[in-house]
Amino acid sequence: MRSRIRGLAPTPILAGFLLTGAALAVLPLVLELSIYTHNLMTLTFLSVAGALAWNWMGGFLGQVSFGHAATFGVGGFVAARIVLWAPVPAPLAWLVGGLVAGVFALGAHPALRLRGPYFSIATIGLGEATRLLFTYWEDFTGGSSGLSLPIETALKHRLYWWGLGLVVLVTAASWLIRRSGLGLQLLAIKADVDAAADLGVSATFYQDLMIALSGAVVGVTGGMWASYFSFIEPNDMFGFDRSIGFVLMAVIGGVGTVLGPLLGAVVFVLLRQYLLASYPQLYLGVYGLLLIFIILFEPLGLTGLLRRLWQRLSALRGKV
Repeated sequence: MRSRIRGLAPTPILAGFLLTGAALAVLPLVLELSIYTHNLMTLTFLSVAGALAWNWMGGFLGQVSFGHAATFGVGGFVAARIVLWAPVPAPLAWLVGGLVAGVFALGAHPALRLRGPYFSIATIGLGEATRLLFTYWEDFTGGSSGLSLPIETALKHRLYWWGLGLVVLVTAASWLIRRSGLGLQLLAIKADVDAAADLGVSATFYQDLMIALSGAVVGVTGGMWASYFSFIEPNDMFGFDRSIGFVLMAVIGGVGTVLGPLLGAVVFVLLRQYLLASYPQLYLGVYGLLLIFIILFEPLGLTGLLRRLWQRLSALRGKV
């Protein structure tokens, strides 16, 4: 029964995802969205892509990172410098920034010897060290004064579709990873890295691969973020609260699931905007309470809640 459900379940989900993506793509063309709504949706897309990429490490691999702001900042500053130094298209700068961020992420390789909370603590140190390094590297980042990019209103408007396209690609990649042989090997490493190595799984290679891929995608989102705001500075791009944001988005939606980080990122961004506008002194406390509630009562977050509701509805239909 489980194998049958595993084979059939993705079909309606995939169809619904494609329809939703298509609807979002044409939405600004058929409806006159306000500038605020258009911008909010763009930022949501970037957050979703970053959360999904973080989930490749924290969810699929089981290595919870609190240092992904480092790759976000590296991608953002590399892309910004390319735009300032050479007349190249912004998407190419984002891609190069992502590649550099992916290579930079491999600097966390020595931390792979650690597991669980020890790895998480190590990534906090790496993230903070990166923030300090780039803050004092004024020739490259502008230091605490940051970097200003040319303001391109048309590019900022088009970032809606670039962000949506990135979400579609990263979601598709998450689904393929989860349901492929690679996903099974990642699950084996997550369960017991030593046992997986004994069975012939190249744990070091796959961990490095996921670190690089996750860092690269987060780096691309950092480059797009830089183009969107036209100004970046190290304390914001490399801030610890940004790393915490990636973790919260995945936890709220469901760590280790495909669509969980997507749902969590949407809730996270919308809730943050509302709380910052209405209760700026309380929003971090609300996030903390939400995180505690999810960990205690629904470890799979919104995904687990939806699954439970679906099972109850199915049971009620079966009785009828």
